[in-house]
Amino acid sequence: MEDVLLRRKLYIAGFVGEIMEWFDFTIYGFFALVIAKNFFPAENHFISLIAAFAAFAIGFLMRPLGAVFFGFMGDMYGRKKVLTTSMFLMSIPSFIIAVMPTYQTIGVFAPIVLVLMRMLQGLSVGGEHTGSIIYLAELSDHKKRAFSAVVPFVGTMLGVLTGSLVGAVIFAVFPADAIDSWAWRIPFGMGVLIAFVGMMIRKHLPESYAKENDKSSTMPIVMIYQKHFTPFIKVFLINLPFAVGFYMIFIYNPIWMQQFLHDSKEYTLEINSLALFIAMLVMPIAALLSNHIGRKPVILIATGGLTLFSWPLYRLMLSNIPFHALLGQGIFAIFIGIFMGTIGIIMVELFSRNIRMSAVSIAFNISFAIFGGTAPMIATWLIHTSGDNLSLAWYLSLCAFISFLTILTIDETYKKVSLD
Repeated sequence: MEDVLLRRKLYIAGFVGEIMEWFDFTIYGFFALVIAKNFFPAENHFISLIAAFAAFAIGFLMRPLGAVFFGFMGDMYGRKKVLTTSMFLMSIPSFIIAVMPTYQTIGVFAPIVLVLMRMLQGLSVGGEHTGSIIYLAELSDHKKRAFSAVVPFVGTMLGVLTGSLVGAVIFAVFPADAIDSWAWRIPFGMGVLIAFVGMMIRKHLPESYAKENDKSSTMPIVMIYQKHFTPFIKVFLINLPFAVGFYMIFIYNPIWMQQFLHDSKEYTLEINSLALFIAMLVMPIAALLSNHIGRKPVILIATGGLTLFSWPLYRLMLSNIPFHALLGQGIFAIFIGIFMGTIGIIMVELFSRNIRMSAVSIAFNISFAIFGGTAPMIATWLIHTSGDNLSLAWYLSLCAFISFLTILTIDETYKKVSLD
């Protein structure tokens, strides 16, 4: 009974950080127009909005630095310290954004502080996601390890869905003047509450690893370069379709559907929400399947599917077949869900315990910093320069193919009993 209760607490702890991270991401996107007006006022509305999104993008650039810092902390002083510290650091910017004066009150200091807060959030995110994956996997036996590693990814989807719901409710309940004035601050205040609950839960959790149990005194990042550089590069490459696919499919596709299918914003968001829910259901199924047939066959289905079907699926979404947009987006969600259901445990099992936190966090976050944050921008550029509405599909397909080839070179690990 105690094991069951502990496992539930561990899963909740893994959920909370991811929910907060992606809740904040979604909320910032929902209120980008309001934030632009309050913190980056300009005569040209486009410039104002670009400045607001640039502040968000800076957070992506900070993620690799956060991965280096928290990876070192996790490998040298324990995973639990990473989870509690990163959660605390994530709560500070949410609180400050929720209460800080706007440009109209304190002038140029408002956008400066907002950018600094986004940088701090990006720093903390660099250790949060991979830290949760590693922590949960290390505290599980080998039969439950794959499922435990997928829990943070499910939290990611719940965070996006929660953010979408809260944003929609605020826009529906409050008049435009109230939203511009103060109601936009409510979700950021909710983020502080989520962080507080998470810190209370994580405070009493056990540690999964302590440096004193290892004899090596070499710095983890040095060991990665000397002895583990090849698997490090492989993790970076394997994550390409995840970084590009997640932001292209779930963030850019609704805009693409509005622009080229002429669907309403409400309808595209409904389709996207359903697709997110589909991916969330597929993830644990893929994780459990990987226990029986192996990690590689499952993730090869995802990368192979994205390689072969990205263009046909976008072409389907442009067709006149009934429910074409929903069908295409739903199949995309299945492939991404399969990928997310297996990538976490693959990354964990590829590295030894004493350098795992640094190796996974840095490789994962560099991939997302370079390819994730730029995916919508590159998709827009490809369509604009080529004049082809389907050109973005070739970019996603190429990234998936690189990942597919890389996966063929890694060792199968699903029979690995120990994570030492």
